[in-house]
Amino acid sequence: MVHCQAKKGVSDLKKFFTSVPLQHSAAGLDTLLYQAVDNSALQMDAETSFPILTAVNGFARPGEDFRLIAVMPDAEATRRNREELSAQLTALCSCRGLSCPAGVETVSVESSQTVAAQTATFRKLLDYVDDDDELYCCMTFGTKPQSQALLLAVQYAYRVKRNASISCIVYGEVDRSGPKPWKKGTVYDMTALTRLDEVVHLLAQRGVADPRSALDAILSL
Repeated sequence: MVHCQAKKGVSDLKKFFTSVPLQHSAAGLDTLLYQAVDNSALQMDAETSFPILTAVNGFARPGEDFRLIAVMPDAEATRRNREELSAQLTALCSCRGLSCPAGVETVSVESSQTVAAQTATFRKLLDYVDDDDELYCCMTFGTKPQSQALLLAVQYAYRVKRNASISCIVYGEVDRSGPKPWKKGTVYDMTALTRLDEVVHLLAQRGVADPRSALDAILSL
């Protein structure tokens, strides 16, 4: 059961991006208690199948509308998993008093892993980013090219849209060392990697003579 203690915070326009899992299982997706690393806001005291919901739980606020946008290739498994995502989102919102009026917004994409397909995914996602967005993203599910297209769209918004920010990038890991059903997971805050990429771009644009030394100095702060 989800803990129903509301968290305080300021009002922001928040958008949560994820990919619908491709995993196929007759028993459905595993639900896990994810332990948060590097960001206590991601700690949930309830099990979930979707690491993006740890970000929703940690950062969405009662009384504020937010949006959850899910990239989804059309397949039997993804259709079923999308319904499970919707059910878990609804349960979390009901318990926490959160408002996601549109529910899970689906971005239909091709199953192909070609560059053309990922470019099309990127272009579709641009319709979902705006000025003043506070962006959250889960890089756990989807193929590697699809996950890259999703991250590129979030970085585009940060670089191009006015006052847009990347607040948290999450990645969920499952401990599969023991017998099934696996019940232990870890959710990592990977936002610093995105910021590192921004620093590298900035150093390159400024033509820093010794970018490695500059980068080492920044990382040591």
